[in-house]
This record gives sequence, C-alpha cells and structure tokens, in this order.
Amino acid sequence: MSNFTLSTLSTLCLVTDSDLKRSQQEVSLTREEQACFEDTKAVLDTVRYSPRAATLRLIFDYAASKPEKP
Repeated sequence: MSNFTLSTLSTLCLVTDSDLKRSQQEVSLTREEQACFEDTKAVLDTVRYSPRAATLRLIFDYAASKPEKP
C-alpha cells in the first residue's frame, strides 16, 4: 500500500482563490457541473495527510544527521 494518500484532485490546492474565481468567470458551468465542483471542493477540505511512523522516523533521522547551519 502506498504512503501517498492524496488524490489527483488535491492539485486544486495549488490554485489560489483568485484563480478559481477567474476560471469560474471565464467558463460557465452547468448546474450539474457546478454542483459537482462544489462537492469536490467540500471533499477536498476534509482530506488530511498523516504520514506513517516509519516515514516520520526517517525524516527526523535525516534532519538529525544534517549539520546545523550557522
């Protein structure tokens, strides 16, 4: 099982609110499409990333092995 828990739709988080508003103005969506869009935004707000303990251990071990910068 992969540790990558984010869906491909999570790339929407790279888009700013102003980008979304601009794209909504440029493209007129049908009611069904708009409803799906709103549902998708609502679901994406519930996505949480929780790395496995082994992943966190590797991250902390790597950080501990790096010399401190002055």
